[in-house]
Amino acid sequence: MIEIKNLNQVFGKKYALTDVNLTINEGGIIGLIGPNGSGKSTIIKSIMGILKPTKGEILVDGEYVNRQISKKIAYMSDINELFLPTVKDNIDYLTSLYKDYDMDTLMNIINSINIDLNMNIKGLSKGQCVIVRFALTVARKVNYIILDEPLNGLDPVFRDSFISRLANYRKENPNVTIIITSHMLREIQDLLDEVVAIYFSKILAHDKKDKILCNEKDLESWFKRQYVEAGINF
Repeated sequence: MIEIKNLNQVFGKKYALTDVNLTINEGGIIGLIGPNGSGKSTIIKSIMGILKPTKGEILVDGEYVNRQISKKIAYMSDINELFLPTVKDNIDYLTSLYKDYDMDTLMNIINSINIDLNMNIKGLSKGQCVIVRFALTVARKVNYIILDEPLNGLDPVFRDSFISRLANYRKENPNVTIIITSHMLREIQDLLDEVVAIYFSKILAHDKKDKILCNEKDLESWFKRQYVEAGINF
């Protein structure tokens, strides 16, 4: 379980997060949804211990978060963190850093896109790079996976490929908790079990998808209604 209690993040005079309270139970895919700059990535970086809370606390399985939380959570950030020259270099580094890799899962995903492991990272397309990073994230045997804006910049072919791969991973690992941030609600709707609506530093609503769809035609309609009820104009 991930518990966020009264979390505030202040940078200078700007509140990036204001009194955020959120409980994420085990299992399922939870979508943190909001426009760019709404605070999604700030929440994620706080969970990962990258940002120390200005105020409030975050617990994972009852333990306070620090930078060592990466042992429990596999994290795909919103930037390309493949810093070493070749695909193989990055695989070797990360599998030596984290000892919990399922190498069959890792290599099956990477081999599925038919790339040379000795290929320079700079020679990969955006889509290939994202799939390699996805493999290096989900191949770890952990209870929590975080994917921060993984669909950004992907063309339709690789976007569909990513969504399909994540759906398959979810079926094969029903007890793993997956958090995904995105502003592309329509594209990821079918993946989600729960939805958290965020707007510039605050959580507007949090509910289960099945409950939402009992009253709304789709998640996008629900999301827009949260904004209207909060007095936010488009």
